[in-house]
Amino acid sequence: HIPGEPEAAALGRPARSGESAVVLSATDRVLDHACTILAALRLGLSLDQIQTEGWNIPLRNLQALLFTAGLTDGSGIPLPEPVRKFLEAPRGEAIVQLASSWIKSTSYNELRLLSGLTFEGEWVNDPLSARTRLIEHLTRLPQDTWWNLDSFIEGLRLKDPDFQRPAGDYDSWFIRRSSSGEYLSGFSSWDEVDGALARSLITGPLHWLGYYDLAAPALGMPVSAFRPSSWADNLRLEIAPNGIEAETTSVTAYPDGRLDLPRLTQRALRYQLARFTSWLGEDEHAYHYRVTPAALEHARQQGLRTNQLVNL
Repeated sequence: HIPGEPEAAALGRPARSGESAVVLSATDRVLDHACTILAALRLGLSLDQIQTEGWNIPLRNLQALLFTAGLTDGSGIPLPEPVRKFLEAPRGEAIVQLASSWIKSTSYNELRLLSGLTFEGEWVNDPLSARTRLIEHLTRLPQDTWWNLDSFIEGLRLKDPDFQRPAGDYDSWFIRRSSSGEYLSGFSSWDEVDGALARSLITGPLHWLGYYDLAAPALGMPVSAFRPSSWADNLRLEIAPNGIEAETTSVTAYPDGRLDLPRLTQRALRYQLARFTSWLGEDEHAYHYRVTPAALEHARQQGLRTNQLVNL
C-alpha cells in the first residue's frame, strides 16, 4: 500500500463498463438445491441420480454447506429436527441461516474444495482466518461500485499474499495439480492456489449465499466483476433480506401420478412429498416427481402410510 493512496486502489480498480455488461445477481436458489439434496439423502438415493448440471453450486460444496449449517451429520445423513425447522422457515430466515453458519465456520474448507487440486499430507490450514481476512479486504472497497475481479486478485497478491498462510509458509503444504501431478509449492504457485482460493470465495459462497452480485462481459464468458448485493448489509447483520419471494405456489397433480412442484412450492411440502415419489428431474419451471408402486413400497418400509400422502 502506497502512503497517501486510497486503500481500495491497492486492491485493483473499478470495472470498466464492458466488464459488467451481463449481471449475475445473487439469488436464493441455494435453498431449492438444499431441499432437493436433503430429500434425496433422506430417501437414501445416490446423489449421482440427481440432476445438478444446471446448478450454480457444485454438489460437494452444497453438501459441505449443509453440514456446516447443522443440517446433516458427519456421514451426510439429514438430522430430522434441524431439517424440519430449516425447511419450514421463511426463505429469508433460511438464507440467513446458511450464510451466517458459513461465514463463521471452521469446518467449511474452501481450499480443500478447490477443483483441479489434490491435497496430501497431515498439514492443516485455517479456513475461517483466511475467509475473514479476505472479507475484510472486500469491505474496504467501494460498496456501490462494480470492481474488476482480476485486478483485485492481483492487488491481493501484492498487498496481502499471505492471507491464508501462517508466517508466509509456501513449502509445507503438499498440493498437486491434479491434471499433471506436479507439486505446487513456493510463491510461484500463488495464482493456482491462493489466488484461485480468493477467486473461488468471491464467485462461490459469497455469491451463492447472497452477499455479492457478479458480472461478465457477455453471456457464457468468465466472471470479470463483482459488487455487494442489495442483500449484503442485512446478511452481515443476520437479518432476513427484503424482497425474497414467499413460498405460495401450488402443486399440480396429474392422473398418471406425476407431480409438478414449482420452485416456490413450500420446501417442507416438497421434502415430504419426495418421500412417497420417484424423482423425475427438474427444469427451469418446476421439480418433477411421480407416485409409483415402488416409491410407495419404499415409503411403507420407512414407516410412512398412504393416508399421509393423501393429507399432503
